Amino acid sequence: MTPPLGVVCLPALDLRVRPDHRAEMGSQLLLGETVRLGAARDGWRRVTGLADEYGGWARAWGIVDATRTRAAAWRRRATARIVAPLAVLRGRPAGGIGVGPIFFGSRAIPGKISRGWVRLELPDARFGWIERAALALPGDARPTVTDRVTSLLGAPYLWGGRTPAGYDCSAFVQQVLLEQGIPLPRDAAEQHRACRPLRGSESPRPGDLVFFEDRPGRVAHVGLSLAGGVFAHARGRVVLGSLEPGNDLYDSELALQAIGWYRPRPGRRRESGLT
Repeated sequence: MTPPLGVVCLPALDLRVRPDHRAEMGSQLLLGETVRLGAARDGWRRVTGLADEYGGWARAWGIVDATRTRAAAWRRRATARIVAPLAVLRGRPAGGIGVGPIFFGSRAIPGKISRGWVRLELPDARFGWIERAALALPGDARPTVTDRVTSLLGAPYLWGGRTPAGYDCSAFVQQVLLEQGIPLPRDAAEQHRACRPLRGSESPRPGDLVFFEDRPGRVAHVGLSLAGGVFAHARGRVVLGSLEPGNDLYDSELALQAIGWYRPRPGRRRESGLT
């Protein structure tokens, strides 16, 4: 029997390792993402994100149950993606009460456009208006990796975080590259396995990754290549760094842990349960 599905209806839904608010947060889900539902316990659901197969326990109030048909329809129609680090949905164009915040990477169903604002339908059938500049619609050009990183510089570090309110290192990389059409697993070690090392004749280009080990054989950190030997990473906050001693951004501590530059292997991950 096909497991039941759901769509996230909160701006960010915490995934915890146990069904308890005091348990460690392993990751987050974003509004509009689809999940596979598992066991239920005291208002919690065991869920697995269909995009990267990362699982945990989430509060049931953050999920709208959906049949496979409804979840597939949501995926097909929810073509508006938030590109602002943070936007606020309003009750009417350019005004009205706030319907709620919405983070970079979230998705919704676009509707009418009025005076530079777009009406969005949310997974729980609520509606709100958002500035056109805050979202991407089909056919819009995507920003470069460098431009996206620039928009996120200074975002604080948060273990398990997947929003500009707080990223961990692998979520930052995952979200930036997903916008470029390059899906990656959730954790740094899994991302390392999904990449190939650069050959001797290859130089790092924007979108390549640099990995670090905190002990031999254990990948524990990842950064995102920009240009000129500079990379971006979430460490304390989203900052720039370099492995080149002559660069002002040189990070001597991380340089000792670096294991090299890598490039994501081609090929898209399928959203299991919908395809």
